[in-house]
Amino acid sequence: MVINTLHMKNTIKNLKMIPCVVCGEDMPELRLTKFGYSNCVNCSTVKPKRAVVTTGGSGDHTWNDIQILSAEDAERYERQQELNKNVKFGDNAES
Repeated sequence: MVINTLHMKNTIKNLKMIPCVVCGEDMPELRLTKFGYSNCVNCSTVKPKRAVVTTGGSGDHTWNDIQILSAEDAERYERQQELNKNVKFGDNAES
């Protein structure tokens, strides 16, 4: 994916900035008016989300999906996926 950083810099220059209510640093006014946040990203207490790709179905009827999870749940899912790689199924399973 190609990102036009020149366009982004020009867009950022045109944004109306207001002070963060926590630290006083500039933040885009749209963060308040459109999304309802009165503090800047650096002062935010909201933790980032992560996406996990899952595959469902079998045979000719499979699909991929994206699950949006908290960082903690995504790490837990990835650990479980690693553990599942060590499990043997079918004829290869130990008695």
